[in-house]
Parts: sequence; structure tokens; C-alpha cells
Amino acid sequence: MKTGGVRFVRERARSAQVWRLHDSKAMPEPTEIRRVLRNAVAAAVMAPSSHNTQPWRFRIVDDRLDVLADSRRHLPVIDRERRQLVMSCGCALFNARVAVRAMGYRDEVSVMLVDADQPTHLATLRLGERIVSDDADLALMHAIALRRTNRKRYLDRPVSTETADALITTARLNGAWMVRLTPAQKAAIAELVDEADRLQFGDPAFRHELASWLTPFASRRRDGIPFVEKEYGSGMPFSLVRAFRSPDLGERVGDAEQASVLGSPFVAVMGIDSDDPADWLRCGEALEAVLLHATHLGLSAAFLNQCLEVPDLRGRVVSAIDRPGYPQMVLRFGYPAEPVDHPAPRREIDDVLVE
Repeated sequence: MKTGGVRFVRERARSAQVWRLHDSKAMPEPTEIRRVLRNAVAAAVMAPSSHNTQPWRFRIVDDRLDVLADSRRHLPVIDRERRQLVMSCGCALFNARVAVRAMGYRDEVSVMLVDADQPTHLATLRLGERIVSDDADLALMHAIALRRTNRKRYLDRPVSTETADALITTARLNGAWMVRLTPAQKAAIAELVDEADRLQFGDPAFRHELASWLTPFASRRRDGIPFVEKEYGSGMPFSLVRAFRSPDLGERVGDAEQASVLGSPFVAVMGIDSDDPADWLRCGEALEAVLLHATHLGLSAAFLNQCLEVPDLRGRVVSAIDRPGYPQMVLRFGYPAEPVDHPAPRREIDDVLVE
């Protein structure tokens, strides 16, 4: 019988105290190794991904878990360089590492992107020695089950400097940088997001690619972006699918997204100091670390990456934030005004596990 990722993580979150008992130094049996690694996959598939494409596969070999990119789920229009695909896999890798530590094993990671013979093999996670799980990893494991991308409005409640600094520090400790935008920078980024929406929705290829990943609520699909009538993005009062032929669609989406940026109490840009696939993978891990910490602190988050998906606008983001480097994510954080009613679906473990 298949084990669903959501059900697994919730069960594990409830029994977190049991994991503290895994402090034996003895080498685990092969059946125990496989159980731990399958559970790590169950946590990994809960990670966010661009348009919920879930562009990953996993392979268990002896005491290791290979993280593989699924090129069939690449978005060639939105993500030409596969940057977001690799970052999504980095988010999944981070979840798997958290699960391994929470189950009482040290996580040992090797980045495999230099292997030209296996271009889709991104990283390998091996079980290390037995450890006693600490409170931080147990809290992150619990957050995996609770994290949602929340595109709705946030409460008009400030996010304290202390809380924002904690998330910025989390990004730094995981190999990325994150800048909290000033009001002037927020306004500049909001304008770039608006401009990007108008450009993207003016492109028929973009609209076609986006439409192929929209998933009606109650669909049997286990991937894609779920939508409900009169609710998409920041609560736009129209059905995006029926509006695809509207000549002013980009303007309407841009106006709504611009308002989302301006109305969010904490908007940030995350990036790295170099820009190659290994850096993208590391930035994906840092992103998921930040998202899980934000969840633990009671915050919701949503992505506003369209201004980074249009090449001509990405350099203007650098200028707007006045920080050198390569921006990879634009995020807004806030305390949720309402919960996410329809969390994004996830594929089953056996659908992503390569035997």
C-alpha cells in the first residue's frame, strides 16, 4: 500500500519524541535503512516547487538516497535555465535531511552536479552515525507538515525586526543571503513585479505553459497549482482560466500582485554570490530552511519571482535592492489572515521513487 507524504509527515510530527531514542551507534539493518530513506522521501515531496511541478525523483541504493532532477517536468518558457527546477530539488533535499536527522541519524550530503555522465543526478544523501535528535530538527520536521504557500492577503500586523533577522540569519547559515526591503525598495520591486506580469501574460507561450499546470480543485491530478473559482493568486475576483483570452489579463494580474507586495509587512529578496547549478541547489536548501523557520514562527510566505523570470528585469532587481550578487527569489511574509483552504496536491512516494 502506498504511503502518502502528507499523512506520513503528520504522523511523524506527532511522534517526534520517539526519535530521541535513536542514539545507538550500531550499524542499522538494511530494512531499517530503507525505512528511514523512504520516510525521508515522504518528507522531501512536501517541499515547494515552481508551479507545483514537483520536478524530482529519488533512488535508494544501499545506505544512500540519490536526488534526481525530473527533466520531464521542466518549464522551458518560465524557467529557461532550469534554475527554479534545481532550486525546487534543493528544497526537497533539505526536507529529506531534516527527516533523517529527526529520525536519529546524521545526514551526509554530496553534491553530484559535476558528473557529466549523470546530468540529472543532483545530490546524494547518506545516513551517518546515530545521533540524538535535537529540538531544532524536531521543530523543523513538524513545520514540514504545516508549511503552505499562502497567496492570500496577510494581516496588517508588523513582522518584528527580531523575527526578520532570525530568517535572514537562517538564510546566511545555509549559504544564501536575504535582504529585507525598505519601503522604497518594496515599491520598486512592486513595479517590477507588475511589469513582469504584463510581459509574461502578453506571451502566448507563457499563458499556454501556465494553463497546463493549473489544476481545478478536486481534480485527480497530484501536481499543479490548485485553483478555485474567483480565487487565484492574491484573491483576484475572476477565474484565471476563463480570463486567459482577456486582452487586459496581464494588467489585472499585475495590479493584484503589485498590491500584494505593497500590502505585505515583510518583503525580501534571497540570493547567492555566484550563479551556477550547485549554487542554485544550495539556495534551494536555504530557501526551504527559511520557509520552515517562518512556519515555526507563525508566518506565511508566498513567491513573487516573475521579475526574476524575465531576463531583462533581473538586473533591475539587483539595482533596486542595492546588493551585489544573483537574486534567486522574491518572497513576501506575513501573519495569515485566513488559512489555505486547498493545499497543493502531492504525488505518492512510489510515483517518485526509482527502484
